[in-house]
Amino acid sequence: MSDLLYAKDGHIYAKEYLEIYIPEDYFNDKFAVNRGTSIETIGILYIRAFPDGKGDLIKLLNIPTAIDVMLYDSSDDEIKVHGRTIKVMVLKYLKDSYVLHQTIQKGREVAGIFLNSLLMGKLPSTLEYSKIIDIWWKNLELSDVSFKVPSKIFEMIIANIYRNPNNTKERFGQYYGRQTNPNGYNYKTGNVRDVVEELSTFSGMVFEDINRMITTGINNSIEGTEENVSPLEKIIYY
Repeated sequence: MSDLLYAKDGHIYAKEYLEIYIPEDYFNDKFAVNRGTSIETIGILYIRAFPDGKGDLIKLLNIPTAIDVMLYDSSDDEIKVHGRTIKVMVLKYLKDSYVLHQTIQKGREVAGIFLNSLLMGKLPSTLEYSKIIDIWWKNLELSDVSFKVPSKIFEMIIANIYRNPNNTKERFGQYYGRQTNPNGYNYKTGNVRDVVEELSTFSGMVFEDINRMITTGINNSIEGTEENVSPLEKIIYY
């Protein structure tokens, strides 16, 4: 982002007029909060410069940790990234405007924000599937936190959250691997609860809304939908 931003005295400034786009969902899910003079948000945002007054390509501002971006002038709009339309809050910065502080927050709370957004399926749907694991590791590096588990655990979580857009009972990775010209953006996400509910009634019963899970199980039985055998069932059968 050195072509759009520059650092001076511990602050980050705009090299020219630019706009930062915060997905509307961030505010709905409490991953972004309007503080009046700034927006506290997870730093996976979109940014675009306007050289010669014309909008350049929209780029990913990849700072996967909690940041505060200054709020001067804003509006609501929609942007299109990788064929997907996203409702956003537009933050506008004139040349040499102070955008954010150069230092960032650290700690388990920062790592937890990213983890929760992932488990809720709320990371932007314009992130390439194969890059998500790298973004997660970058979050842990920036927040100076270690979950003390091997990378395989992170990969398993991502694999289960990201689903086949045409059949959410199947992992996106399985669907992706069968494609001749795979598209790393053509996935569907859901929160952990919804994913488990669709996969297995028994697994779904670990959540608090048991009535909902029983209803799902009955519907699957009526429709003849085959469910995966959960670890819980294996224990009971044994």
